[in-house]
Amino acid sequence: MNVKSSVKGKHRRDDTMDPVRSSMDWKLTYLRECADFLKRWEASGKPGLTRETFLALRHTCLALADCATFLIDCLGFKFVLLGQLQSDSIESRFGWFRQLSGANYFVSMRQVVESDRKIRALSLLKFSKLTLTDIDEAVQADSSSTADNEGDTVADMITESLKLDLQPTVSDSNIIYYVCGAIARSTIGITKCESCREALVNSSQLPAAPAIDVDDQSNPEASDFLDSVNRGGLMKPTDFLYNFAVHCWRVFEELWNNTDLKSKFLQCSGHRAVFCKIMNRATYNDEYLHLLFGSNICTASHDLQYHIVRLFFNCVVKNFVKQLTNTANQQLGLSSKKRKIAKLTSSR
Repeated sequence: MNVKSSVKGKHRRDDTMDPVRSSMDWKLTYLRECADFLKRWEASGKPGLTRETFLALRHTCLALADCATFLIDCLGFKFVLLGQLQSDSIESRFGWFRQLSGANYFVSMRQVVESDRKIRALSLLKFSKLTLTDIDEAVQADSSSTADNEGDTVADMITESLKLDLQPTVSDSNIIYYVCGAIARSTIGITKCESCREALVNSSQLPAAPAIDVDDQSNPEASDFLDSVNRGGLMKPTDFLYNFAVHCWRVFEELWNNTDLKSKFLQCSGHRAVFCKIMNRATYNDEYLHLLFGSNICTASHDLQYHIVRLFFNCVVKNFVKQLTNTANQQLGLSSKKRKIAKLTSSR
């Protein structure tokens, strides 16, 4: 049943892999006998396959035998390759649909339609001289100009409205200090640069809390918190990284707590890029330029400000999305409980 080539039997020296060349071929007789055997097996009631599997196997065997007989006797085929009468192509296409839908097994009709459009677009590219890289560059060139203009306008408006008068509490300082260590570790993993390590980390690795006494003039309480939770693998950020992260926290907190600024920020596209532009405008001024002076660029020309702002934004937005998800789940849970209570009361 898996024969897809007319010469497979010769190459393998196996008669069972030869194509079907006659309606009286023993292979078709074997398929019909196999269908009868499956029917007797199911009727016997002995342990075996499920009812659906028995039915599918019987239909497959009989359908292949009858189809091969029809093609040879009625349509005059010289031989039939039963391996070509399978649904492998259909299963491959649906597997492609599932992968394009995020490796989701239960794809919706909308996802199937969108995935089919993508596959057709890729198929059309094979007959043209364009590549996916050329198309991506053309689309990004058109969209980036519009997005940049929109992001610059929103960033200018938000920056002019910021007061930057918020101060982190002790718990916020502890969290910021801890997050700074994660930012330093991630940045060093990206750049693979010792100069970046010197600019972001006071020491490559801190010992456990009781074995070291950290003296940090910028925020001793945050250093104590880091010591208390450290088990030997945390990184201690430099004053530059901590102070700049606090500045990012001020901007984000004021932006997120102001309803008007938050709505305008969420309406634009490319939120992280817009936040980076806001940080540039909120930092490169007479009041806050000292936070970056001489420290934002390492000796290998890596832009540390760019990495810090992006990683900080990823962290805070991820927590925001988790809060929204938990709130939505709680609301769904409450609504389902209310429906159950309503059903119980109505039944009584």
